[in-house]
Parts: sequence; C-alpha cells; structure tokens
Amino acid sequence: MNAVSSAPVIDLTAQQLVSSTLSKFRTGDTVSTRAALAAIRRMDPARTDSDDDLVKLIVMAAIGRTMGVVFDHRSR
Repeated sequence: MNAVSSAPVIDLTAQQLVSSTLSKFRTGDTVSTRAALAAIRRMDPARTDSDDDLVKLIVMAAIGRTMGVVFDHRSR
C-alpha cells in the first residue's frame, strides 16, 4: 500500500486575512491602511482582491472593533 501524506491546503478568505491582520491591534488603536494591505499581501501574495476591496473590509472590521483608520495607502 502506497499512502501519500499531504498537508491540507488552507485557502483563507479576504475577511479571514483582514481579521488576522487586525488581531494584532487593540481597541482604540489606529490602523494604517498601507500597513494592513502590506501585511495581507505578505500573508497571501497571490490574492487577487483589489486594494479598494480590501480597504473596505479593513474599515468594516476596524470600526466593528472600535479602531481608527488612517487612509494612507494611496500616499507615497
């Protein structure tokens, strides 16, 4: 018998990636959209969601956790 052991493929949703990123912040903290996007892209470089779509999720999740949001992802 030839048994092949394979690790399960974990495909995180955009919401899960945002939640994981924001879990590093506390209530009342201010979240930088640039930093949050960079963290999400590092966790899943193949993610095809646009920055704008991810920022919407970041804002919704941050507000739900009573965090502030700095919209600095377009400034360079």
